[in-house]
Amino acid sequence: MGRTGHPGHERHSCQGSVALNMAKDPVQAYLNGYAEPIIHSSPDLHHPVDWAICIPVCNEDARFLDTLTSVSKMVNADRCVLILVVNGAEDAPGSVHQGNQQFLRWLRELFDIEDGLWAQGSWNRIRFMVVDQASSGRRFPAGQGVGLARKIASDLVLEYQRRGQICRSWMACTDADVILPSDYLQQLEGLGTEHSAALYPFEHTLEGSAAQQAAMCAYECFLHYYVLGLHWAGSPYAHHSIGSSFAIHAHYYAVVRGFPRRKAAEDFYLLNKLVKQAPFHSLQGGAIQIRGRLSNRVPFGTGRALDEIQQLDEPYRVYDPRVFLGVRRWNQVLHTIDEQPADLNWEACLEVEGLPPGVLFRSVRDLGAISAVEKARKQLGSGPHLARRLMEWNDAFRTLRLIHLLRDSGVASIALEEALRVAPFVPAQMDTSPAVARHTLRKRVSALVKIGPFR
Repeated sequence: MGRTGHPGHERHSCQGSVALNMAKDPVQAYLNGYAEPIIHSSPDLHHPVDWAICIPVCNEDARFLDTLTSVSKMVNADRCVLILVVNGAEDAPGSVHQGNQQFLRWLRELFDIEDGLWAQGSWNRIRFMVVDQASSGRRFPAGQGVGLARKIASDLVLEYQRRGQICRSWMACTDADVILPSDYLQQLEGLGTEHSAALYPFEHTLEGSAAQQAAMCAYECFLHYYVLGLHWAGSPYAHHSIGSSFAIHAHYYAVVRGFPRRKAAEDFYLLNKLVKQAPFHSLQGGAIQIRGRLSNRVPFGTGRALDEIQQLDEPYRVYDPRVFLGVRRWNQVLHTIDEQPADLNWEACLEVEGLPPGVLFRSVRDLGAISAVEKARKQLGSGPHLARRLMEWNDAFRTLRLIHLLRDSGVASIALEEALRVAPFVPAQMDTSPAVARHTLRKRVSALVKIGPFR
């Protein structure tokens, strides 16, 4: 067993915590019917804590020590537990299994723990629980990955909250390749049930070759550009979906039935459901530093994008700003649907100066959005219930599909720097070189403090 942590902390209790009154809470229903069964066999924590940080770990190495060190330097580090789900699927390449075993050996030596499905202890102010889902006989089924790992970690937090061993109702989610700011936990202080999730500011640290660093700058620009475009278009889904940079309220996590068991985009789909329950809070403290590394852990995402950008023999292309003009017009129609006649001429209504003739109408029609609006109007008539139904249907996923339909119907993607020069939602006269622009765009996104359709 590892070294004990903060002296006297074992006397801390969870009196008054969320765990003491769950009789009418959806958390209990979730734990009974939807949580991963493995969590019910988990051992009690050695000591009650306030906070939990959930991290999926796959094919990592000793650089994870940088993440651990940053955790140990956080304010209130001795009042949280780090839940590490080391995982690998049965159909993963042999190199992944080998990497996981090397990592587990390193971790066990560092933490002074023994082999086992569950292992806990403390190290340098950090309390931890290691869940070994990477060794033979404990691996995930074929086709599973980070989504299941995040779900196990988060479900485990809910179980410990039920037992009264984790006091706070917020759970933090991050990754193994980050440096967390010293105020990471402090940023969650004071948040209650008025928010379903909290989004941390983040920035990528540059590493590798010059080409890799340039790719990282370009991709981060795109991430911020996309959120700013959605915000300008009036979308209530204008937020990042970065798995290493958010926290979730336990109540809403249970309501939407937890993380989806996906190999990728599990963060996108979870946040897409959460924001329909309650708005997000944009945290304004220290930023999470994310390594700008190459990775093939998931079929898409930052690591894969970096590799693809480096392989390009032409400028990196992003959505033409005009696709957001189409989204903007569609959102305007949705917000004024009560004022529109029952026999609305959709084709004329969706004609937009700046877009090719008919392209928005065809894209919205092919999305199925027009039929969805007409069906909702027949069922609900008018008023706030209709407005809510329409904004829930036209969610982050369908907004992205609409953008893709516009792109594929004649509003082709353009070079990143050109997009930054002409987009109406980025600062005028901005230096459009990605190395500089990413900082400017990040500051602009961080100012979007109200996120969500239902406030």
